[in-house]
Amino acid sequence: MDRVSITHVTMLISPDQEALIGRVFETYLTEYHHGDILHLIEDTTEETHRPVVVNAMTLFEANMEVGDYFNAYPNDVLAIFDKVLHRKGLELSESASPKHYGRQRTKERMRLTLHVRITGLPVCPELTRDTIPRSRDVGHFLSVTGTVIRTSVAKVLEYERDYMCTKCRHIFTVQADFDQFYTFVPPVACPNPDGCNSYKFSCLSGGSEPATCRDFQEIKIQEQVQRLSVGSIPRSMVVVLEDDLVDSCKSGDDVTVYGVMCQRWKPFYDGTRCDTELVLKANNIEVNNQQAAASFLMNDVQKEFNDFWMSYKHDPIAGRNQILLSLCPQVFGMYVIKLAVAMVLAGGVQRIDSSGTKIRGISLISYLF
Repeated sequence: MDRVSITHVTMLISPDQEALIGRVFETYLTEYHHGDILHLIEDTTEETHRPVVVNAMTLFEANMEVGDYFNAYPNDVLAIFDKVLHRKGLELSESASPKHYGRQRTKERMRLTLHVRITGLPVCPELTRDTIPRSRDVGHFLSVTGTVIRTSVAKVLEYERDYMCTKCRHIFTVQADFDQFYTFVPPVACPNPDGCNSYKFSCLSGGSEPATCRDFQEIKIQEQVQRLSVGSIPRSMVVVLEDDLVDSCKSGDDVTVYGVMCQRWKPFYDGTRCDTELVLKANNIEVNNQQAAASFLMNDVQKEFNDFWMSYKHDPIAGRNQILLSLCPQVFGMYVIKLAVAMVLAGGVQRIDSSGTKIRGISLISYLF
């Protein structure tokens, strides 16, 4: 019995446009990511969700029409990208030499879930934002920069269920509706192409162990204060992460999130008010903490420190006095007080009390002043 997949998003792209997008993207994958896909196929780790990071500028330069479709219908185009990537991965798996890939290993790789992750959007007000997007941005693919202020616990999300029509016994698949907090909404009528008009269905995927699940996490990002005008209060918004994006950042990280702006609401009930909220469904996330730059900076500071004391190795007291001259230079003299302040600022050896609390060390010499 054939199965069909029912989603709550109507495809707005014609078959001819879909074919064009598929051809352009397949050519791009062959030229720029052939080796990346082979590497993902060769990977034998247990992780099943694997990203292929696509540079939007490079892709859209090959065909500007595809870029126009992406800006107008991002969800549909991303679905086409994933479909082409899966097909490309299967082709490479099947064409691999049996010397390197056994039959069973090839079947396992056919079940891998590959994801297209977009990066490198053109820097323009229509696509990149340093502030939280508004309701007019719903349906657009954006790059939003902010600071993570909260992360939820990673959860397992059921995203597909199988249903069967009680009248014609037709089996179909329903995907969880993102706009309604991943609830399952069966169709109003049986999707059997033979014309069954029944509206009664039974769920085949019930039970405590759902068959199709994915990782899920919500984070909240806030506008960076240094990018706002004086007196502005930073706003925040929820970002939804799925699959390999889960646990990719932590609170305090400066991130750039690429995704589609959406609205979501609770299921409708009689006598209750429908409240909607803006949420960013992430396609890719990049952490901008500049840890490597901080490492280089520490090396520079260490070198400067060593050079300073090397120049005063024959007279360390003169080096100490030079440091004291730089402490509160607008205050003349008072070297003893400045020395005490410097000792307190430098601190001493950290200690841990009986309860396990870490206590900042204080230099004992500072008590002499």
